[in-house]
Amino acid sequence: FIAYDLYFEQAGVSAGPTLTPESPPTVPALTPTTTPVSQTPPAGTTAGTTTTASTSTTAGTTTTRTTTTRTTTTAGTSTTAGTTTAGTSTAYPPPQQTALAALTQTATAAGTKSAASAGVKGAPPFVNGNTGSFVDAAIAAVWNYTDQAVANNRATRTWMWGPQPLMARAEVYVQSNGGARQVQYFDKARMEITDWQRPRTNQWFVTNGLLVQEMVDGQVQLGDNEFTPVAPAQVNIAGDQADPTGPTYSSFRGVLGRVGDRSGQIATATLRRDGSTGTTDSRAEAKLVTYVPETGHNIPAVFWDFLNQRGPVGDGSRQGLLVNWVFAMGYPISEPYWATVRVGGVQRTVLVQAFQRRVLTYTPANDPAWRVEMGNVGSHYYQWRYGVRPD
Repeated sequence: FIAYDLYFEQAGVSAGPTLTPESPPTVPALTPTTTPVSQTPPAGTTAGTTTTASTSTTAGTTTTRTTTTRTTTTAGTSTTAGTTTAGTSTAYPPPQQTALAALTQTATAAGTKSAASAGVKGAPPFVNGNTGSFVDAAIAAVWNYTDQAVANNRATRTWMWGPQPLMARAEVYVQSNGGARQVQYFDKARMEITDWQRPRTNQWFVTNGLLVQEMVDGQVQLGDNEFTPVAPAQVNIAGDQADPTGPTYSSFRGVLGRVGDRSGQIATATLRRDGSTGTTDSRAEAKLVTYVPETGHNIPAVFWDFLNQRGPVGDGSRQGLLVNWVFAMGYPISEPYWATVRVGGVQRTVLVQAFQRRVLTYTPANDPAWRVEMGNVGSHYYQWRYGVRPD
């Protein structure tokens, strides 16, 4: 796995081109089970938004948790489910994280991003390194739709991706053209291009990795149903990374089980670093309003309103639905939990919910525009997988 990944780093690198973004992608209307609340775009720099490193994963696969193979239940899969089964593809030895981190640092120091490559099997040249720009116009278009208005000070809300693109890599993916795909990391997530034969007009040409699922499960995804086990991420899921008491991604491993429809109830459960749970006082904004049967979890009002809000999009001159929440978040993999974390060295009470692709946090003590925020999942995942920060 390590040698194969580095092959694409060393043989498939080019400097990131300056790109002219395509038009923002079409975001289809949702059919929520609860009437969405239109509100001023939420903002944010709250718990879990301190830029740190973390983990990354794959496009649209998840749910059944086994060590070697797993059948997935996720929207936006990059290939037809079941077309490739584990055992018919190349086997990769489990990565040794320490060695992988050292090799990654060595490859980066060697200036891998300056070499050019013709790519493999129809894919454009791969890009490895922090280019300071988007590696593909389709990735730029997805970022522009939600975050350009924030960057231009035309909207006050949390970043959906982050202020700028970070590290680009060619990462192993069995079903992709040539066995690797182009990815680019952002503070909040990772974008991927897995199938270069898919029309660029397809909403799923660029996908959004299931990084949270991988970090919680302790499995790096190498294909639709190919995984390799590693230690779950002992990375704080929210707040300061130096906080020794806040919950980590690993803390959520014991609370992933399906639950029933609890709509109308208030989320009062708490989660500690050791994975134990408790209860706290009720808050109206934590009322559960939407049940997601695909994974068997409930979403509270404060997060559901955020996921269905409208606001400035593109350059900020027009209004639109900010995200297709399944594309951006995936399905929830946990119930919402209250946790005590340090934010800027100050103890805060924060509501946290893990989704397949992202983490949402709600900090009641923040200014209203910044109470709901996206966690820094992309940075966390990269550090978990590679041992270094993506910037």
